[in-house]
Amino acid sequence: MTRCREGDVLGRYLRYKSWSYLDMSDFLDQKVRTDWSTIEAYWDKMANHLMYNMLTELVNKLLIACPFVATYVEYFSDGLQVPNNELDVGLIRKRYAALLWKYEEAKAQKLYTTDVKDPRRP
Repeated sequence: MTRCREGDVLGRYLRYKSWSYLDMSDFLDQKVRTDWSTIEAYWDKMANHLMYNMLTELVNKLLIACPFVATYVEYFSDGLQVPNNELDVGLIRKRYAALLWKYEEAKAQKLYTTDVKDPRRP
């Protein structure tokens, strides 16, 4: 099976960007969900309840969808056809856990410093 170079590049790009963003934002480390109604900067946006409800629901679904997104990116980066029937949820979760494990190992092996002056949030 020949690999599609465009799909490979796109998959690597998506994988890099998604993991970088999730790592920098500490999204996966969050234990408590944000209650946007308590943040003063968002009070004027609370008038649009439909948008607020949609965004809240989207964030909640994103936590559930992460394994599926990671699996699809892995399929695309390998140039494979994505199956559309009989998805094994347990297998997808195992593959996602393996991806996270490999990512953490690669991250731990990199010795680098940052120029960022802002302290990390606790």
